[in-house]
Amino acid sequence: MTTFWSTYVCVLTIGSLVGLTWLLLATRKGETKGSTDQTMGHSFDGIEEYDNPLPKWWFWLFVGTLVFSVGYLILYPGLGNWKGVLPGYKDGWTGVNEWQKEMDKADAKFGPIFAKFAAMPVEEVAKDPQALKMGGRLFASNCSVCHGSDAKGAYGFPNLTDNDWRWGGEPE
Repeated sequence: MTTFWSTYVCVLTIGSLVGLTWLLLATRKGETKGSTDQTMGHSFDGIEEYDNPLPKWWFWLFVGTLVFSVGYLILYPGLGNWKGVLPGYKDGWTGVNEWQKEMDKADAKFGPIFAKFAAMPVEEVAKDPQALKMGGRLFASNCSVCHGSDAKGAYGFPNLTDNDWRWGGEPE
């Protein structure tokens, strides 16, 4: 994001928070002992609005929302190029960093298994019982939704059990 847009987002976000805080505090009435019978002076279809302050729980819920938003903007990215200070993320929290963390965990867990098969010729992998079992589980998890559990295909998804190879039939 360019400096202009980063500044624009920061000014807009912080300005909105400051404006909402001012609006909340500036329109708050002093302490009242209870509701009054005084109206605001206008009527619509015979309905009049009473001149009473916001309920305290509503006011404090609004204040809590503002405090939460400030905390969120400090921890997570939300102010232009600001990456946040969430613990456990040296570069701040981003979707890319979260994805990279998950990929590193998966590589550490599955890397040795896949390295074994990457070193084997494709013809040997096709005959390996462990590889076939893994392939069946991967197919059931990822491919069967469209191609069907029997791999016979569905509308718009080709049959994988026939001898019709649409994009070549060579192992490499």
